[in-house]
Amino acid sequence: MSKWRLLPVASAVAAVMAGQAMAVEFHGYARSGIGWTGSGGEQQCFAATGAGAKYRLGNECETYAELKLGQELWSEGEKSFYFDTNLAYAISQQNDWEQVDPAFREVNVQARNIFDALPGATLWAGKRFYQRHDVHMIDFYYWDISGPGAGLENVDLGFGKLSLAATRNTEAGGATHFVTDEEDKVYNDIFDLRLAGLRTNRDGSLELGLDYGRANTRDDFSLAPNAPKDGYMLTAQHTQGNFFGGFNKFVVQYATDAMLYGKASGGNVDNQGDRLRLINHGVVQPASDWELMYVALYQDTDLDNNNGNTWYSVGVRPMYKWNNTMSTLLEVGYDNVKEQASGRRNDQMKYTLAQQWQAGNSIWARPAIRLFATYADWNDKWGDRAGTPEASDGEVTFGVQMEAWW
Repeated sequence: MSKWRLLPVASAVAAVMAGQAMAVEFHGYARSGIGWTGSGGEQQCFAATGAGAKYRLGNECETYAELKLGQELWSEGEKSFYFDTNLAYAISQQNDWEQVDPAFREVNVQARNIFDALPGATLWAGKRFYQRHDVHMIDFYYWDISGPGAGLENVDLGFGKLSLAATRNTEAGGATHFVTDEEDKVYNDIFDLRLAGLRTNRDGSLELGLDYGRANTRDDFSLAPNAPKDGYMLTAQHTQGNFFGGFNKFVVQYATDAMLYGKASGGNVDNQGDRLRLINHGVVQPASDWELMYVALYQDTDLDNNNGNTWYSVGVRPMYKWNNTMSTLLEVGYDNVKEQASGRRNDQMKYTLAQQWQAGNSIWARPAIRLFATYADWNDKWGDRAGTPEASDGEVTFGVQMEAWW
C-alpha cells in the first residue's frame, strides 16, 4: 500500500483517538509550597491539642494531590455508565525526591438514569467519595462515609430526593485474635439514608440523614472487651442560598458509640458514649470588593470512660479583591478544647495574612498562589504538652503556597 493510501487510514485512526481522548475527563485537587518557622527550621503547622481540625490558610505543611480520571463508557439517550477513578498522593515537601505510594481512593461505576421508573437516579458501586460535606476553612469533613460501597442516589420523590448507600471500612486494631496477633481487624459497615432538597423557605432547603454503623469480625476474631458493636448518627443540615451574596449552612448532628468518629469504629474500646455537634458556616459578600468566609462550631463528646472533650471553634476569613486576579486575605481562628475528666482547657489563636494571585475574583477561585505569614499562640492545660515548656508558647511561620482544583 502506498503512503498516499495510508494517509486517509491514519487520519481516520487519529480522529477516532482524538475523539476518545476528548471524552476522558481530568479533575483533581493539589496543594504544595515552601515555608519556614521564625525560630528556625522547616514550616510548622498549628492545631489546638484535642481539636478535630485546624484553620488551614497558611497552615498546611505537606504536598497533597488528588488526580481524577473519568470517562463515560456507554450512553443511550438519557442512560449512561460513567467510570471514575482517583489517585491521591501526600508527601512532607522536604526534598526534591520523595518516594510515595499513591492511595487508590476512588474507583467506581455510576449508572445514570438506568431505571425508567426512576428518572434522574444513579445506581453506583465501587470505592467513592460519597456525598461528602465539609467546612472548607478548617478542612473538616463532618459528614463523610466514603469507602468501598454501593447505592442508589437522587431518587426523585417529588418533595425531595432519596439516597441509599452502604459502605465499608476496615479498622486496624481494637480486636483480639484467638490464635495469633498477626492480624487484628474489624470490618465496619455503614448504612446511609438521606433525604435532600426539602424546601423550607425561599432559597432554603433541608437535608436529613440517618447513618447506622455496625462492626463485624472474622470467625476467629472478637471485639475487644466493652467495645461497642454498633452506633448511629443523625444529621440535619439547612442550606440557605442567596444569603448576603453567598450561602449559609447550619448543621446539627447527634451520634452514638461506634459512629462517634464519623465512620464506624466498632472495635475501638474508647468510643462508648454520645456526641452532639452544631456547625454554622458559609460565605457572604458584604460589598463587591469583599467576601467573607466564616465558621462557628460546637462539639461535645461525652464518653462513658470520661475521656471525652468539648471543642469550641470560631473563625473568619475576609478577602479584599484588588482586581480580578489579586487579593489580600486575613484568617483569624480560635479553638478551645475542654477535657471531660478534669474540666481543664487548651486553647489557641491563629492569625494568617496572605497576599494572593488567583484565577478570578471569587473567594473560591483557583488556581491560586499566595504569600503568607502566620502567627499562632496556644496554652495547653491537658494533653501531652501540658506541664512542658511548650505548653504555653507562640510561633511565626511564613512561606509561599499554591492551591488548585479543577
